[in-house]
Amino acid sequence: MNDRVDVTPRKALGQHFLHDNGVLDRIARLAMPEEASGLLEIGPGTGNLTERLLAHGCPVVAIERDRRLPDVLAERFDGAGGDRLDVVRADATRVDYGSLLRDERLGPRPVVVGNLPYNAGTEILFSVLQSPVRPARMVFMLQREVALRLVAAPSTSAYGLLTVKVGIRADVKVALRVRPGAFKPPPRVESAVIVVEPLAEPRHPVPSLKRLFRLLDAGFGQRRKTLTNALRNGLKIPTATVREALVALSVDERSRAEALSIAQWAALATRLDPHVPAKPPHGHGSGRSKGRRASSRARNPTPE
Repeated sequence: MNDRVDVTPRKALGQHFLHDNGVLDRIARLAMPEEASGLLEIGPGTGNLTERLLAHGCPVVAIERDRRLPDVLAERFDGAGGDRLDVVRADATRVDYGSLLRDERLGPRPVVVGNLPYNAGTEILFSVLQSPVRPARMVFMLQREVALRLVAAPSTSAYGLLTVKVGIRADVKVALRVRPGAFKPPPRVESAVIVVEPLAEPRHPVPSLKRLFRLLDAGFGQRRKTLTNALRNGLKIPTATVREALVALSVDERSRAEALSIAQWAALATRLDPHVPAKPPHGHGSGRSKGRRASSRARNPTPE
C-alpha cells in the first residue's frame, strides 16, 4: 500500500486534509458496522480514514467529487483492501442515497461516515435522513457550531429549525471536538464529530412530517415574533386558532418558536394540522430561519 500520498488541497473544494491519527482512529471506531454490513463514506479524500474503515474488513463505497482522487485511492489501496473499495465519482449533494444504500454489498445495516462540506453539511444530512433506506447510523464531521445547534436545548440561542427537524427523526450526540490543528492546512473554525441514529418512526407522532416542517419554517422564519404572529403571517392561520392550541398545550400564548420543545412542536402540529396549507400561501417563502447560522464560506475538512 502506498501511504505517502502527496495531493495539493484544492481551495475551491474547501479541502483540508485530516492527519491526526487519534481523531481518525476515533471516527473509524464510531463507524464500526455490524457484521455483514458495510460503510458508505462521503468525501474520502486521499484515504487516511478509508484505510481505517477498510481495516474493519467490510466493503466500503466512497463518494468523491474531486476528479483526481479515485485514481489516487486505487493506487493507494492496490492489494491492500482495494477489492472491497468502490469509489463513486459524484457530488454528495446530488446523489441518490436510497440507491447507494441499497447496494447489496453494504448489507442490511450500513453506516454512513464522512466529513461534510460546511456549506452543504445540513443538506447532505437531510438527504440521508430522507432516504427510503435507513442506515444504522451516521458519523459525520461538521462545523462545531452546527453540531452544537443539533443538540441544543429549547430557549437557547443555538436551538432552532435544524434542532427540531433533525431531532424529530433521529438521536444525535456530539462525540468529539476537533481543533483546526488536526488538519493540513488548518481551517479557521473548529469542527466536531456527531453520531446520528435515525429513528424508525418520528420521535413524537404527527399527522404529517411535511406539514410539521411547514409549520416549523413559518415559526422559526420570524424568530422575533410570537408564534401567533409568525404563523398568522407565514401560513395565514388565524391568531385565535394558534392561541387556542397553545393554551390547550399549557404553552404561553406569547411564546416564540425557540421556547417549544420538540414534543411541544409535535403536539402543536397535531392540533393545527387541519389549518396548515398544502403549500405556503402566495407571496410567502419557506420561512427559512433568520437565526444564527454557520458560515457558508467555509467547507469542512476532508481526510487525507
